[in-house]
Amino acid sequence: MEDKVIVDGLTFVPYITRDRIQEQVCRIAGELRRDLAGKSPVFLCVLNGAFIFAADLIRETGINDATICFVKYTSYEGMSSSGRIKEIIGLGEDIEGRDVVIIEDIVDTGLTAKYMIDDLRRRKPASIRFATLLHKPESTKTGFQPDYVAFSIPPKFIIGYGLDLDGKMRNLRDIYVVEEPVCADKR
Repeated sequence: MEDKVIVDGLTFVPYITRDRIQEQVCRIAGELRRDLAGKSPVFLCVLNGAFIFAADLIRETGINDATICFVKYTSYEGMSSSGRIKEIIGLGEDIEGRDVVIIEDIVDTGLTAKYMIDDLRRRKPASIRFATLLHKPESTKTGFQPDYVAFSIPPKFIIGYGLDLDGKMRNLRDIYVVEEPVCADKR
């Protein structure tokens, strides 16, 4: 793990190591394996940020007869959510009567998660489960609670392991948080 990463003039420091991430991927995969035993689920990866988490998680579940689909929504502008959800790539798969697992990189306000679930419910799936790598419970505006959470984190901006800053740094194996400025002691 690098000590610091600088992106667009912002300094990021280590936050969650790849080993800790892998432990949580294995834990959630085990829970999904148990909860979906005997089923042929649809894993729905939310692009772009969740692609690394989704790939690791789906492989770790060992559920080989699953369908894997991709959707893309956006609500972020720079380092914060705009509060407006825009669908970029929609779901083309018929999910009626299927068990769906949404795989997301981060749940911040919960607005995108609620939008997706409401949209999917209209398609009459057997069930909808929601797995996320990161959850910021303090930032929620909807009260949404994912079914599977790898890490609950405070409302800080992070990059790495699929998460980006304006499309950059998704390829980092660890997760980094923006460095807080150190204030001088004023006397």
